[in-house]
Amino acid sequence: MLKGNLSEFPLGTLIQTLAAAGRSGSLLITPPWLSGRVVLLEGSLYAAFAGEKSGWQAMELLAGLREAPFAFDADRPPPVEGNVNLPLETALARLLAVMERWDRFRQIPSDWSLGVHLARKSGELKLTPAMLQVLGLAEGNSIAEVLAQASTAPVDTAAALDELLAGGILQLSTPAGMGEAELVALSLYGKQTGVAFIDEALFEEWRRLLARPFQLKVRSPRGIEAQFEAQPRSEIAGRIMLNDRDLRRLRAGRGIKLLVKPELKGADE
Repeated sequence: MLKGNLSEFPLGTLIQTLAAAGRSGSLLITPPWLSGRVVLLEGSLYAAFAGEKSGWQAMELLAGLREAPFAFDADRPPPVEGNVNLPLETALARLLAVMERWDRFRQIPSDWSLGVHLARKSGELKLTPAMLQVLGLAEGNSIAEVLAQASTAPVDTAAALDELLAGGILQLSTPAGMGEAELVALSLYGKQTGVAFIDEALFEEWRRLLARPFQLKVRSPRGIEAQFEAQPRSEIAGRIMLNDRDLRRLRAGRGIKLLVKPELKGADE
């Protein structure tokens, strides 16, 4: 069974290769947040399914995946009826054009499990019907759920979501289950304020889990909170270094335990 990841074999190239070989079977695409299937029949693009989408809308949704494991199952029988009624060359040309549009979206991460919600600081945008639909779906849903549930074409939904994120109307949530760390405060003297240094191992772990630039929300025992730019530093496991002026702002000092939580940049939770 042919296996791999879309990060190494983009969807358009993969389908083109399988079609050129005259293959029949199901290309199963399985990121954690979405189940996708592209069916080929004797080298022709026969059907597609992705979450609640089918046909060409499913193809558009799958085209947005930058990373996802895939496996080609030549033994899986095709559905009784196809739902992609396009000649192969036309379908491939449209697919590549859609993938080029997806590549222009800078606010949508590769991890579609991140939640989407309204920002407290609203920006100003002229809202399109697609944007209004995204706003209606955003609160409490993940990126994948918004893209799959919207009735508009997935790439148009993604364009609306990207613009709403860029405009500050929507923001992404830190992944559920990512808890706080209790770190002991160390004083950092000098002029540099607004920066928090944490152990490089913890920094790398949070960066890997978030897969996007992040900042730190720090809360003192008195309940005072502030956000800081996150920076790694070696050999300070279990501790956090803050400028002495920032510590005073938190009503804290050296040796005090602070609750520290990573959050995506731009979050205002």
